[in-house]
Amino acid sequence: MPLPERLPTTGAWSSAPRRPVGTVVGRIPAARPSRSRAPLGVLVAAGEEGVGASVTAALLAREARDHGARVLLVGPQLRAQRLAALFGVALPGPDFPPVVVERDIEVADRVPSITDADVILLVPGAHVPQLLDAIDELAARTAPAKSVVLAPGGGASLAATFAVLKLLVGRRPQCAATVLPWGDADVTPLRDAAERWLGRPLPTAPALPIDPTLPVALRAGIPLAEAVADTALTTAAGALWTALSTSASTGVLS
Repeated sequence: MPLPERLPTTGAWSSAPRRPVGTVVGRIPAARPSRSRAPLGVLVAAGEEGVGASVTAALLAREARDHGARVLLVGPQLRAQRLAALFGVALPGPDFPPVVVERDIEVADRVPSITDADVILLVPGAHVPQLLDAIDELAARTAPAKSVVLAPGGGASLAATFAVLKLLVGRRPQCAATVLPWGDADVTPLRDAAERWLGRPLPTAPALPIDPTLPVALRAGIPLAEAVADTALTTAAGALWTALSTSASTGVLS
């Protein structure tokens, strides 16, 4: 079935019953409605650790949920634990089924063979094998597959970001890649490098503002929802999700 020009707005996603926070999902009952299309897939990647990939993915998950989608957040075991901790939930251990961390948001350390998610956000580590596996899995399990590559400031960080973009384009050229600057990072060199060496324009999302109080709040155990409430970061994440979802069938970030 062809994908719609625009993804459904609030209320138009799955009508299956909601599950309480902390629920270990396990096998999905056969009584749930069958989906008419594959989920939207978004890879949230970075060229180095500790630059905000988990926070970015969690923010996008909340925005997608607020627009009516069921969301599955997926990352390697340690990443999945960090993702769940952002919602104040501890995961049961390795090789666990998806766990509900907030209304209509689940976290898992792998994409299950059966899922009722409308959106899958995959957050791999920065190591090349993990990135390649994540790219292939997302392309195989979702339609369309998109990617957001974080771009923190600094020459070394931009070089790492370009390395991820080169890997993405080489592996899955049809996967639309978008650069997401953090703070005042100047991504002009990235755009120029993409034009010169990758032979393609590089869409750039509006920058996510840096909130110096956010790492302090998160390390103190304050849940993400409380830490970012009524901040510019939430507004920027909402704009990013809108751009990703409305461009899902065209591959063009608006």
